[in-house]
Amino acid sequence: MEPDVVAFLEEIIETGFVWDEPGLADLAGRLAALGGSPVAELAHGFAGLGLRLGMGEVPEPLRREVEAVVYPRLWKVLEAVKAGLPEGEQRARVQVLNRRLARLLAAEADEYSNFIPRPFTGA
Repeated sequence: MEPDVVAFLEEIIETGFVWDEPGLADLAGRLAALGGSPVAELAHGFAGLGLRLGMGEVPEPLRREVEAVVYPRLWKVLEAVKAGLPEGEQRARVQVLNRRLARLLAAEADEYSNFIPRPFTGA
């Protein structure tokens, strides 16, 4: 893996997470530009989070949960890249991060859907 990928991942961790839609779109774009590398698949998770930001303000508890997933999982990806682990292992770590992000966002959607009035279907 190229050293610029390692530097890029370290930059994400050091500068802090981006909580604005254009910033996440830029991050996802920069990751996608890495081509066929496993790290490029991180773009999917961050793009999904960008879509969520486009829907409105993210509540503070959800922000904390997202950061609690992103930082340690991103660190695991960085470790795999630095150690030169096989692409399959790197991809597995990326997929775990993406799945956990997706679950958080889906859980929020499920929680919200409980408050949407449903039409009465009769008894």
